[in-house]
Amino acid sequence: MTGLIQNAPLAVDGVEPALAHALADELAGLTTVLADLAYDLAANSETLRQHMHSLQAIDRITQAQLAMADVLRSSASAEERVAAVTLEELGTRLLASLRQYRQQGVPVAFDIA
Repeated sequence: MTGLIQNAPLAVDGVEPALAHALADELAGLTTVLADLAYDLAANSETLRQHMHSLQAIDRITQAQLAMADVLRSSASAEERVAAVTLEELGTRLLASLRQYRQQGVPVAFDIA
């Protein structure tokens, strides 16, 4: 197991790129499951009528998950990644969190070994 760790690429901006892509794939997969669930629920007109706001919330969650997957897959700087998020509210929250963690001294790069 140590051979795998020693041969792992160094983390850039906090997450090893291969792990970032794996996490992005998982987010995208979960997004598909969630979107399929919302579609199934919306197919019933009574459910759609009674739970429209909840179904819209599911749609917002799926959009946010896909945006975060794109951020994880990007090789741009953190600021450029967040600027590319098309959901303005999510981008604003991410940028605020990024700044807060930097102020708290959260490391930018990690020692994988």
